Amino acid sequence: MQKKIIPILTMLLLVLVAAEVTLAQDCGPGCPACSGKARGDLLPPQNLLTSLLYIPDAEEETTVFRLRYGLFSWMDAGIGYGLDEEVASWSVRVQAIAQDREGWRPALIIGSGSVRTGGNDQSLYIQLAKSVTFLPERLELNLAGGLATDLPGIEENWWLGTLTLTLFDRVSPFYSYDGINPHLGLSCSATEWLTLTGYYLEMETAALAAGIQWNFGE
Repeated sequence: MQKKIIPILTMLLLVLVAAEVTLAQDCGPGCPACSGKARGDLLPPQNLLTSLLYIPDAEEETTVFRLRYGLFSWMDAGIGYGLDEEVASWSVRVQAIAQDREGWRPALIIGSGSVRTGGNDQSLYIQLAKSVTFLPERLELNLAGGLATDLPGIEENWWLGTLTLTLFDRVSPFYSYDGINPHLGLSCSATEWLTLTGYYLEMETAALAAGIQWNFGE
């Protein structure tokens, strides 16, 4: 248990440090609402995830559609499309180091894509992610924190952090901080293939997301 304390403190520090950064965007790659999944982890190989994010009162983009596919156990890729602005984006995530479930080592994820909830920016980011199981199939803590920068200029940088509790492998309340604004949310795996998410963007705007996952490996 003592070995598990190290990644927990590291992830919590990343989340707290994010509060001091003034350059940020709306959300991060570890956010369940952005990923369409309860924990924001990489997709398994031969799995396809389609997700639709709807923000009724957004100033720029109200609806974002995404497709993501698990290429390998260490890599997934996807595309997104903002219906209002009619702008497409792409994303790739690589798990350079897998986490040690029994030890202290977190996963190291490097990726490029849109980390904004209400936009279609292109960013490069690196993050650490760690899951700690307290009660098998009942209670799990998921932490992600890292640094993102804009593309292609790489002129602005901001911290990203997400904390998620997963209850009974189905319900996941989460807190996400982008360096400027906090976001609260709740993801629910209604079935093995359907995930529904509702969250409170910037503590003032409601948003809804639905993700459907197909497993082509079976």
